[in-house]
Amino acid sequence: MKKQYLYIIIAIVIIIGAVICGIKGFNIELQYSNRQEMILSSSTELDISKIEEISKSILENKEVKVQKVERFGNAVEIVSNEISNEEKENIIKKINEECNADISNDDIKIVDIPNTRIRDILKPYILPGIVTFEAVLLYFIIMYHKIGLNKVLLKGILLPIIVEMLYYSIIAITRVPFGRIVNSIAIGLYIISVGALAIYFQNEKEKLPKNDKKEND
Repeated sequence: MKKQYLYIIIAIVIIIGAVICGIKGFNIELQYSNRQEMILSSSTELDISKIEEISKSILENKEVKVQKVERFGNAVEIVSNEISNEEKENIIKKINEECNADISNDDIKIVDIPNTRIRDILKPYILPGIVTFEAVLLYFIIMYHKIGLNKVLLKGILLPIIVEMLYYSIIAITRVPFGRIVNSIAIGLYIISVGALAIYFQNEKEKLPKNDKKEND
């Protein structure tokens, strides 16, 4: 009975996640969403932590990312959801004042960057995921077919898929930013689900009568 309630809850979460994903989509990380960026360069080395502090103080209530562009630290990239010309001027002015820089406002351009599609974000993971999934499933069939081929196929296929669907549904519902960290955790959950299946199938194999175990070995 408890399992039935668990299955119902999982199904509801997946359905809600699918609906939210269909209506609103995922909350994409800044580096994958529609954004604007500008690159600042100076003859002297720029303090990236100070520039980040300045950028966040001016670009209030916006996502901001600041990172080095060149190896020697004299160029930084400021990325945000939106950067107006006034905000650009204020950032440059404050950086020049507080960092003793000589950045010209006229030389700096705001560049529009379009969003990256979800399928393009997931593309590097798809082929390796399919190959490993097929390899693992084949291994399960070879090693544990004696406990029931239907059981091995059903659980071996459904559990990893349901775990991933549930996870991404929770991401969609909670509006956690979708990006590299989220996908890295998804890979970890896939590995855990496969490991859990291996332990389950091995335990089921241990319950077989001795004659069946010998044949299976």
